[in-house]
Amino acid sequence: MRIVRFFVRLFATIGFLMVAGAVTVVVLAVRHEPALPDAVVLDLDLSKPLSESEGGKLGGLFEHQATLREALDALDRGRRDPRVKGVLARFGDDSIGFAQTQELRTAIERFRASGRFAVAFAEEYGGAGPGNRSYLLASAFDDVWLQPLGTLGLTGLSAELPFAREAFDMLGVQPQFMQREEYKSFAETFMRSGMTPANREMTEALVADLTGQLVDGVAKSRRLAPAAVRAAMDKAPLLSREALDQKLVDHLGYADEARDAALKRAGAGAETVEPADYLSVAGGPNDKGPTIALIHAVGTITGGKSETPALGEVAAGSETIVEAIEEAADDPDVRAILFRIDSGGGSVSASEAIRRALVKAREKGKPVIASMGDATASGGYWIALAADRIVASPATVTGSIGVVAGKFGVNGLSEKLGIHWERVQSARNAGLWSPLHPFDDSGAERLNAIIDDTYATFLQRVADARRMTPEQARGIAKGRVWTGAQARDLGLVDDLGGQDQALALARTAAGLAADAEVTLAPYPPPKSVTDQLFDLMAGKGELVGALAAVAELRPLLAQLRPLMAAVQGEGVQARMPAMSLDR
Repeated sequence: MRIVRFFVRLFATIGFLMVAGAVTVVVLAVRHEPALPDAVVLDLDLSKPLSESEGGKLGGLFEHQATLREALDALDRGRRDPRVKGVLARFGDDSIGFAQTQELRTAIERFRASGRFAVAFAEEYGGAGPGNRSYLLASAFDDVWLQPLGTLGLTGLSAELPFAREAFDMLGVQPQFMQREEYKSFAETFMRSGMTPANREMTEALVADLTGQLVDGVAKSRRLAPAAVRAAMDKAPLLSREALDQKLVDHLGYADEARDAALKRAGAGAETVEPADYLSVAGGPNDKGPTIALIHAVGTITGGKSETPALGEVAAGSETIVEAIEEAADDPDVRAILFRIDSGGGSVSASEAIRRALVKAREKGKPVIASMGDATASGGYWIALAADRIVASPATVTGSIGVVAGKFGVNGLSEKLGIHWERVQSARNAGLWSPLHPFDDSGAERLNAIIDDTYATFLQRVADARRMTPEQARGIAKGRVWTGAQARDLGLVDDLGGQDQALALARTAAGLAADAEVTLAPYPPPKSVTDQLFDLMAGKGELVGALAAVAELRPLLAQLRPLMAAVQGEGVQARMPAMSLDR
């Protein structure tokens, strides 16, 4: 029987490889490398999210996964290419984050400053949801189109925070969490029925600062008074004719009309070309010269491997990230490390492992520049502290310097279900993390000791890295969340800007000119198609996960992950609070 099973598996494997190879050949044949026309209009799809890092290439064979880096590279390379005359971008809802929006605005402004045009089109800026970030980015274009009967959802920002204590009480579930300090509001979602004064103060300040950035950005780009933008915001969603009358858009028309207008501006023979196709022929702006390693920490910081599950939340695994840092530190060709972070935090121990790897890289002579994405808070800020310089976008959500730990007691729910648990243990705190019993006095004392020690260490890390006293660090900590602009004023970050600003600083730190040609190399490099096929055969990898999942459940599971982490006892956490902005 073993021999029979062996041959069955062998022929199944051969058959799979033949089918996979045929599919790969067909797809690659269809997606041939294009030739560029003499007049190019870059065709940007900004109606969908842009991932921070490149995913696996196997999924990309069937549907291209656009990244922020790809969009930035196409605009940067295009503004230096005489064949590129302009850009045409499509917009929709607020699928792109606030900090990413600001990075792209800066790239569009540089693109236009080179003498090229930029046309924006949307059927609706927002539609049934808000369109604040979508329109903020579109306003940086010199020609803004809106489809007739479309709306402009410049409705302003709001923050919605869930409070589930009453639901847990009805279920017989007892949340038990301890935090440091009053602004560390992550656990309030489970512990309370409403906002504390500190939480409300922090949230109102955050919304006010981001709203100011939104208003100022639109006013500057559209050459309007901030008061006029706020007046429009109070009336929004605006009808298409209202948006035109208030000079927020330039034309009412359809997608084909906007496209024809862009091609006409580009000249005879012009064609639209997608960024991936353009870069595959023209080459990227950062693919020759000394090497700067690009390392990402995206998602919840955990131990183990980084992963992009089909369901749930992206994990920034300390094992994967530490290996990437060590590989870059040991590579003699690498002159500096650009460390891109987009994380609201996670495991303290995993964050410390990443921080330590960055410290060792610097000790080996590799400068580290941290670039903050939409969120670099709590554990995300912990790892940024190891950098030589920290760069944040004005709208980056950062800070949240605090600690939270605890668990959910489900003994009440268990009793309601008629299930009673007895326990036998060998030491006083053997059942500390069990969800079946609440913390006793000994367990609460131990947990408080751990939290106090962790928080003191966090404050000392901040004080040492940012050249403050522990008292100064605590004054701007206490778990409070700040925008990047606020954080710069408080001394928590060094510079305001996006990845390109961070890359210029990385060049300088490496002893190069700020505009020197460099090779921006991702560490670890994306997996090849062959590697992913072997992953697929082994029953792992992104495609297996996708086939085993229902994609619609992913946003829900991402929100539930903190709850599951607490039930499973993931230990001491450094996380930013749960908050839904721009709803």
